[in-house]
Amino acid sequence: MKPGLLLAMFLLLAAALVACSQAATEYDKSEGMAAAVAEMSAPVEASAMAAEAAVAKEAVRSVPATAQDGGMAAAPALAPAAATGGDFAVPSYQQIQAAVSAQDRIIVRTVGMTLVVSQVAQVVDAIGRVARDLGGWVVSSDRSSKHAGFVAIRVPAQALEDAVRQLRQLAVEVESESSTSQDVTDEYVDSNSRLRSLRATEAALLELLGQSADVESALLVREELSKVQTEIESLLGRIKYLEQTAAFSLVNVDLRLAPQPLAVDAGADRTFSVGQDGRFRAYFTPPEGLEDFTFTWYFGDGTEPVSGGGYAPTTQPGQKVTATVNHFYEDDRDSPYIVQLEIRGTGPAGVVEGSDTLIATVTRVPTIEVFAGESRVVTAGEGVEYRGSFTRPEGLRDIQYQWDFGDGNAPVVGIPEPGVTNATAVHTYADHRPQPYAVTLTVTAQSDAGQVEGFGYLSVEVIEAQGLVIAGWSAGDTARTATRALSIVAQGLGTLLIWLAIFSPLWLGAAAIAYAIIRWRRYRARRHPAPTIPPPAPTETAPPAMP
Repeated sequence: MKPGLLLAMFLLLAAALVACSQAATEYDKSEGMAAAVAEMSAPVEASAMAAEAAVAKEAVRSVPATAQDGGMAAAPALAPAAATGGDFAVPSYQQIQAAVSAQDRIIVRTVGMTLVVSQVAQVVDAIGRVARDLGGWVVSSDRSSKHAGFVAIRVPAQALEDAVRQLRQLAVEVESESSTSQDVTDEYVDSNSRLRSLRATEAALLELLGQSADVESALLVREELSKVQTEIESLLGRIKYLEQTAAFSLVNVDLRLAPQPLAVDAGADRTFSVGQDGRFRAYFTPPEGLEDFTFTWYFGDGTEPVSGGGYAPTTQPGQKVTATVNHFYEDDRDSPYIVQLEIRGTGPAGVVEGSDTLIATVTRVPTIEVFAGESRVVTAGEGVEYRGSFTRPEGLRDIQYQWDFGDGNAPVVGIPEPGVTNATAVHTYADHRPQPYAVTLTVTAQSDAGQVEGFGYLSVEVIEAQGLVIAGWSAGDTARTATRALSIVAQGLGTLLIWLAIFSPLWLGAAAIAYAIIRWRRYRARRHPAPTIPPPAPTETAPPAMP
């Protein structure tokens, strides 16, 4: 028989085997997981077993191996290994298959936990011991920080609940815990069916390769065999990954150091008026070895919290004070508000946390209306009484008033009697001036929201005192009037002289031009005298006729 015909017959045979295997896929799914695993562990032809062993060994090299002291060790080969000296070896492939076959379905479970612990390093080691005691191992761990850490472990799926329970007991507080499950049964069965088909094709190609009569046929078979073996290796790796993740659940544990208590003093309860700018700061005394502090204020009115990290030492040894934070309340309808402060500190000494609260009462401030009186004209040196009035709303106490007369003298302060709503003072202006003095009456009082103030204003014109007056005639006024008139005349003459001096070049130039014109006209008159016209001769007039 010709080699080409023989090669074609074997290729047709291989294609038929592949088609038969694909047609049996649905039947394999209905047989269940136990049949699929049993089929995987059954012996096959010698050549196929050799290829499978080589691929399986490479696939499992990526699986985490024995975890010692919270770290990762190298992955072992796919052979049974016993636990000795407190160390645990990754289970063999046969053990994994047995664990998978014991399950009705292939379920991959993953648990995530966040634990608050007293010592991060000790808990990392304890988690590793829990994994080894239950037949698992540590996948990875991180304890580079004193305040936080991370551990990932795998434990047998049937021991997952026990592992989670033991991990909870290691924590001061379980901050969070989550669990997810993924059913990969269909993928597992499909992968096994495809693997059986590919193995049958591989066996046929290996037999065909042994019967190849020439190099060309052998190369063609070898190329096809290489593609099939590549697919087999990929499927083996995926199947073993599904088997291991289903047989051994993953537990990711985040660790956070439990903080030590910190004494914080946010201050006494406060009272504010609507719209008043309130200032908040707190005092705290941290232990030595802490350098970084952050604080957050919650004002209780629905606004965004305010955070910061600034602080400063105080005069008290070891005491610190936070940076001042400003906040104002826009409404008093939901008053009082609970204000809360949280402070967290970290450093080589560990972690500290503290909080404190205060009550912020918001009220509407009463208004004081003040009337200082009408503006007036007074004489210098004359004592004049000033009388103002103001309102006294309810809720005010410690009322006092103050007169400031604007002439540099000390203000006049007074405390009105209960129920009195006027403020009086007597003041004398020593000097007069053209501009009036600005007088201010200020009334202050205390309320639950703080100090309340009201203001009133008037102007006072101070004139000079008059001298001797006789029958309405005052010598002083007359002298002052004469003096003012003389000063006005002198001022006018001075202004005129200044103008003449400033414009003197113009006046002098105009005078020179006028003088030159006059001289020139006289000169012409002498050189060219005008002709003399004789007067006309008298005419004789006849005497009037006599009647």
